[in-house]
Amino acid sequence: MAWNAGLFDGAAAASAETVAQIREEAAARAEHQAFTEIYLAREERELRVGDGETLAGLLLRAGASSAETSAALSSISGVYNPRQIRPGQPVSLFFLRQHGAQPRLTGVAFRSAPGESITANRTTAGRFAARQVMMPLTFEIARIAGPVQTSLYSSALELGATDREVSALADAFSYDVDFQRDVRPGDPFELVFERFYDDEGNTVRTGDLLFLSLQTRAGSRQFYSFLAPGDSRPDWYDADGKSARRFLMKTPINGARLSSGFGMRRHPILGYSRMHRGTDFAAPIGTPILAAGDGVVSRAGPFSSFGNYVRIRHSNGYDTAYAHLSRFARGVRPGVRVRQGQVIGYVGTTGRSTGPHLHYEVLRGSQQVNPMGLRMPTGRNLTGRALELFMIERERIDTLRHVRASEVTPSAAQTPPPAGGGATGGGR
Repeated sequence: MAWNAGLFDGAAAASAETVAQIREEAAARAEHQAFTEIYLAREERELRVGDGETLAGLLLRAGASSAETSAALSSISGVYNPRQIRPGQPVSLFFLRQHGAQPRLTGVAFRSAPGESITANRTTAGRFAARQVMMPLTFEIARIAGPVQTSLYSSALELGATDREVSALADAFSYDVDFQRDVRPGDPFELVFERFYDDEGNTVRTGDLLFLSLQTRAGSRQFYSFLAPGDSRPDWYDADGKSARRFLMKTPINGARLSSGFGMRRHPILGYSRMHRGTDFAAPIGTPILAAGDGVVSRAGPFSSFGNYVRIRHSNGYDTAYAHLSRFARGVRPGVRVRQGQVIGYVGTTGRSTGPHLHYEVLRGSQQVNPMGLRMPTGRNLTGRALELFMIERERIDTLRHVRASEVTPSAAQTPPPAGGGATGGGR
């Protein structure tokens, strides 16, 4: 009897274990089925914003109801201005299919800017909750190199540079390069700079620009960024530690077209030939005009056929003059000291002028001279300990350049970056 009872107890225990296992498997199947049904009922749609289309219009076009669109936009407006959305912007929409009813909008997601995303999800209460998500960033030393295509500006942007890098390049070379005459398609250039990019390779921001080079018919130039001891900001130096800066800039305006050079010409208004004692740069009204060098403003106001006019007195007997301005920069008046590169006014068409342009003159004593033909001395040249430190920094930058150049083939270094503007030639 004792033996039979033990056998019975064992069988009962085995039966209970089997029942528990069956129940556990059934629960797992039910959970999987429920999850699958929900998953299969979820639908994702990706649309691109059309020309002239608003985010509200896109939601309605995708199938969201007016109430859902209003609720989603209300939440999104708390973290992002929907009016900033641009044509072509992809937007992901999430719907939940319901038996016999219109699918419900449950989520909206899109990139608001490189490195930033906006998400809006339906809550259990039926409303939407939106938030801005900052994407993790990756740092690299980026190198871009290639030939000028249609223009240096557009070519640099296509290879992954930003306006910040192109502006720095223009500033560094503005002392002895005429960008309208000297730079031609096929001229090679190179930029090395710090870059932060998101998970899609989009440039979020850039840091320091370390190196730049440009080869034109006027010669090859390379400059390194270096913060000399005692200085408050870096400056540009060639391989020997000589400053890129010169006493006066050749072109005191960025992005302008040289419309008339120094010399004899037929005057466009007076109709007869006369000496043109300056250089004209055609540019849109409002384009900033820069002081060509350090000096003191000796005149600022209307002046005869020159219209609004600024004259700056520099050292060594030189003056520069700027005519036909639409207006003067704040604080520019006689007696005020200005620094090289400071905005002193804006392009206009005042005085005797056929269109918006800057008339720029360089005077030695009282005689106008050709700005394009000037061979002015350079600025500061490094010596002693400063030169030793510069040579160390130059070697570091050259090492970075060579490492980046070896990571891509020459053809790859000239290929536009993936969508989003990531720089090529940099390691990841």
